[in-house]
Amino acid sequence: MFLSIIIPLAPDDSADDLIKQLQRLGYDPIVVSEETRAKSLNRGVMLANGEYLIFLHADTKLDDSSLEKLPGILEGNTEIMYHFKLKFDRSGLVYFNSLAANLRCYLFSIPYGDQGFCISKKLFIEVGGFSENMAYGEDMHFVLKLKHLGKSIRQLPFSITTSARKYHKKGWFKVTLMHQWRFWKILYGFSFGKGKQR
Repeated sequence: MFLSIIIPLAPDDSADDLIKQLQRLGYDPIVVSEETRAKSLNRGVMLANGEYLIFLHADTKLDDSSLEKLPGILEGNTEIMYHFKLKFDRSGLVYFNSLAANLRCYLFSIPYGDQGFCISKKLFIEVGGFSENMAYGEDMHFVLKLKHLGKSIRQLPFSITTSARKYHKKGWFKVTLMHQWRFWKILYGFSFGKGKQR
């Protein structure tokens, strides 16, 4: 198998639509629910047989054509991690969040997990997987480990659509502020050696 797709699930998550889409395209996704997202992701990698891995959130929507083209981009690029451009499934203020996320990735190559990570299993293991001792931000921490090792992170020419329900449920300002606070806290901790552990 060339490509394994891993979907971590929280107790209240449902990936039915995504699973049906992937199965229609000939994929058999690995759906895992452990104590934390990091443990779920790492467990999924242990179960994966593919040479390359895609990590998707349960509320993700993909364009069929982009998924069909993806293997041709990944093949042979075992030292690069790719990610998608981000879109949200609703309009409004979240549009500016997607703009900011894509600009952050363009300028600094720091994607989050809701942008989908595409990486070889070899490189994932070399980096040490997702840090399971973190309460949040395991995706950003993983990216910082990649950058610390001098690995390349590139944006794919495709978009991924993520649910904006948490912004509508908890409030746009509150969620945006929380993400910013966590971003700087993780970056500070990593930069000063508190987060480089595997």
